[in-house]
Amino acid sequence: MNSESSNCPICRISSDLHVSNNLYKCRRCSLIFNADCKSLSYDRDYFISEYQGQYGKTYLEDFDNIYRLSGMRLEKILKLLETGKSDLSVLDIGSAAGFFLKAAKDKGIKKLKGIEISNFASDYCRKTFSIEVIESSFESAELNEKFDIITSWFFIEHLIDPLNAMKRIYQMLNDGGVFALAVPSCFGPMFYFDKDEWIKTHPKDHRIDLSPKGSKKILKDIGFKKVKIIKCGYHPERVVNRKNFFFKPFEFFYRLYSSITGFSDTIEIYAMK
Repeated sequence: MNSESSNCPICRISSDLHVSNNLYKCRRCSLIFNADCKSLSYDRDYFISEYQGQYGKTYLEDFDNIYRLSGMRLEKILKLLETGKSDLSVLDIGSAAGFFLKAAKDKGIKKLKGIEISNFASDYCRKTFSIEVIESSFESAELNEKFDIITSWFFIEHLIDPLNAMKRIYQMLNDGGVFALAVPSCFGPMFYFDKDEWIKTHPKDHRIDLSPKGSKKILKDIGFKKVKIIKCGYHPERVVNRKNFFFKPFEFFYRLYSSITGFSDTIEIYAMK
């Protein structure tokens, strides 16, 4: 481990809060970062066998669920846009097989582009949905245009330098545009009530786990005017067993608390420039 490995990738300050193994918590950014993040190979097996092992079906077989979720996310984005433009443009970073882009296309958005490092996934999107995809890492992709909407669903956490990526995204947005992303959160029931399992199952290729509070600070420091956090998952059973007599009254307060604070194992973030 080099001398800078325990430095927060956002504020660059060394952390003395050791969570476990190579995981550290930054006091300033309220995030947890992996000092020994390992990149994976995002080939066909990643979207087929590895995805199936985790979710019981392949990524392609999960189209209906991902497409439905993409439509819901797109509705949230469109409500936030402060523009009357009818010719919106969308860039999806880490676009995978293009299911979000397909949902945007079906909403009538014509200016669509994806960035995806996987040959298998980018090729699938181009051939199946006829949508342009740049087959490249985001860091290496050459883009000299701006967009009204930039999205990255469970992408930012994989980057070694997430701060520079978010700064670049800010510069690539038109004024009034929206940057929407989903990320794993360290402000959720699994981290607080089953930390050993959280540590045990923490993906080796995840560089950071954000928090609602930390996300707002980071994005506003970059220049975003407004940042909205929405809980992704809803898992009160990770705190109180469903069979417990007190589960139903507890669930009411848990739902209220999680909706207000974003207390969830994963969160959606909508930032407006």
